[in-house]
Amino acid sequence: MNEKDRERERAEKMKALRRELEEKLEDQLPAEMLEGKPEVEVRKIREGEELEPGKAKRIIEALLFASTKPITVNEIRKVMKALSPKDISNTILELKQEYEREPRSFEVVEIANGFEVRTKKDYAPWIMKIELQKKVRQVTQSALETLAILAYKQPITRPEIEELRGVDVSGVLTTLMERGLVKIVGKKEVAGRPFLYGTTDKFLEHFGLNRIEDLPPIEEIKNLVENSVNKDELLGTTKILDIPNEENTASESGEASPQGESLGPQEEDATVCEGQNESEPDTQEDR
Repeated sequence: MNEKDRERERAEKMKALRRELEEKLEDQLPAEMLEGKPEVEVRKIREGEELEPGKAKRIIEALLFASTKPITVNEIRKVMKALSPKDISNTILELKQEYEREPRSFEVVEIANGFEVRTKKDYAPWIMKIELQKKVRQVTQSALETLAILAYKQPITRPEIEELRGVDVSGVLTTLMERGLVKIVGKKEVAGRPFLYGTTDKFLEHFGLNRIEDLPPIEEIKNLVENSVNKDELLGTTKILDIPNEENTASESGEASPQGESLGPQEEDATVCEGQNESEPDTQEDR
């Protein structure tokens, strides 16, 4: 048996194993879960097939919606060979005008030598709000702190990050690497040659940056926080515990603390004792 036959035999065995596993899983699943089991039918398409203008328009629209990045006219033509580049461009223009005429929340834009469908800027606050909620769930405070240090100090080693944060970050780094935000960019030429870490293109995409130099300066962030956050509003004015004021207590008893200083525990005891001694002679005279 040659290598090709052995490869075919292995493929058949794997196919049979998959069928067996599917049957066992179906046997173990409850009947109600199998009733609405979705069935996906993938049919072949003829790339050179003549299409009605209306259907061709909706196919191009679907391609624009489904693409995760700007799609070019040439990329569309690879799956719609019956249309010329001019036909595709005109169809995209029709979709653009259609969205502009109707009250749609999205539009067709030309970007990076291609086209994409994106939501209009008017709806950004609502989208940003829900995206921020997702990010809060996805990234912990610890991960954000580590990521911020790494972004501004890269390339940087794990011990250097830990020195700045004061805690172990091995687990956090692993999580950031799994999410594709951080990668190993080399080794530092010191004893032990520890790994150097840096940010990825996904980091730039995630935070809307073209390059790492577009990060705002640290001083700018510091000034922004100091000028925008009001300490009283941040901490609140509601008292958690009703602690008596020393000056009010002293004024109620007819005494005042010297220079408005608060009394320590020992001084308070001494004051009480002195008050008691001074009152004793008056009590004896009254008697």
